[in-house]
Amino acid sequence: MNQIIKLLIEIGPIVVFFYANGTYSDADGAGGIIPATKIFMVAMIISMIFSKIIFKKIAIMLWVSAGLVAIFGGLTIYFDNEIFIKVKPTILYGLFAATLLGGYAFGKPFIKNLMEAGFPPMEEIAWMKMSRNWGLFFVGCAILNEILWRNLSNADWIATKIWVFIPLSFIFALAQMPIVMKHQLEEDDEKED
Repeated sequence: MNQIIKLLIEIGPIVVFFYANGTYSDADGAGGIIPATKIFMVAMIISMIFSKIIFKKIAIMLWVSAGLVAIFGGLTIYFDNEIFIKVKPTILYGLFAATLLGGYAFGKPFIKNLMEAGFPPMEEIAWMKMSRNWGLFFVGCAILNEILWRNLSNADWIATKIWVFIPLSFIFALAQMPIVMKHQLEEDDEKED
């Protein structure tokens, strides 16, 4: 149940952004991204509050995402220019990629700090492989976001957040399960006594 709540906290603001854009867009699908960005910023704050209330903490990834939404959302609203909110995912994915791949290059699996609580105990090599794999995945997501926002309408680009990036993340996470299974550490025999 906690995983479902955590997922709702993480993707809730994106769903709200998608819905708000559709609500405020005109018949051509234009004009909704600025008010949707304002609502997105509020939804991120609400998401962080719920995380603090329910889990007694706010995940690092949620802090980073909220910080970038505040900065790029603020720039979008101030300059009345949607490009800032469109490049926010590229920068977020780029930061995640640089952190994970940098850690991988220096033998530090930073992904372990973020995800260890949700996984069984694993060998260090598993965390290294997952750091590399997720780092490369985020590079791909950054490139994909750049291609999509430059070639799609606002409504279609926002729809990709729900219908492309979220399913890709789930599929990619499932594809990492063989690593988890292969490198899972055995439980102590003492627990059987």
